[in-house]
Amino acid sequence: MMVVSHPDRKLHDFLDDLLTTEGGRQVLQCYQCGTCSGSCPVIEEMVYGPRRILHMIHAGHEDEVLSSPDIWRCVSCYACASRCPRGIEITDLMADLRRMALARGYAQDKEAEFGLAFAETVQTHGRLFEPELLARYYLRVLDLVSLISMAPLGIRMLLKGKLPFLPERVADPQEIEAFGVVASTRPKVATGVALGRSPGSGRRRGSGKLVDGMFGGALLTVLANLLVSWGRERTR
Repeated sequence: MMVVSHPDRKLHDFLDDLLTTEGGRQVLQCYQCGTCSGSCPVIEEMVYGPRRILHMIHAGHEDEVLSSPDIWRCVSCYACASRCPRGIEITDLMADLRRMALARGYAQDKEAEFGLAFAETVQTHGRLFEPELLARYYLRVLDLVSLISMAPLGIRMLLKGKLPFLPERVADPQEIEAFGVVASTRPKVATGVALGRSPGSGRRRGSGKLVDGMFGGALLTVLANLLVSWGRERTR
């Protein structure tokens, strides 16, 4: 059964948007029985749980819902949906909330950022170069601390011959073009592309050089840390 709103009633925008999704079209049916939270196998790992998430949706608390880790901790087991007495597809609702969180800038898809960094690195050289891959990825997600912290692992890989000092390139660059990749390999760090805005919005002239400089500096820092750690290991 679908709820028909009174024609004079104005729902808040967040709820209006959710009602157009497959998982959210029946959220107004929830009467807070708590069956969903009682059925959830990861409820102890959640901050609110599905029952309170639904209550917050009704109240229009967009920031709290889309910033909540609960929508990412859902394991999609469908226990809540199969037991809901109102037939609300809560698991699908959680998926819709995740997509909405990404689209509205409440969360960042780090797996997608890693995939783009991987593609850009292979696109540049024709082969994978791990230090550049890490530098590209951590700069895309603006996590320089984690980038520097990879140095100890890097030195161990270097000593075992699993990490090259310099990248290998394919002999014929046209082999890369044959894969159908795009021409630009510039690292996209804190640009419109990386943050989900249009490529030309809000960028100042010369920002590309700044991005390239950040990338180069970070890569040199990683390699310098590897060399320092390697020297310490050799002198022990």
